[in-house]
Amino acid sequence: MKSSKNTFLKIITTMAIVIAMVSTTNLNAQGPPGGSTDTQDAIPLDGGLIALVIGAAAFGVKKLRDNARNKN
Repeated sequence: MKSSKNTFLKIITTMAIVIAMVSTTNLNAQGPPGGSTDTQDAIPLDGGLIALVIGAAAFGVKKLRDNARNKN
């Protein structure tokens, strides 16, 4: 019972951190109203890129742990 409680707590904590990181970044994908005379091509890479990096890191940790378990 304690193991499932710890797992649930870890999942909730991880989800809270991910939601906090994604929702506090700059989520504006459009330029200022009325158009812009700036010729620079800006691409918003804030929230999606952070989520992708976190997901890749979590997947890498999972793979490393699985490989360590299989060796023993």
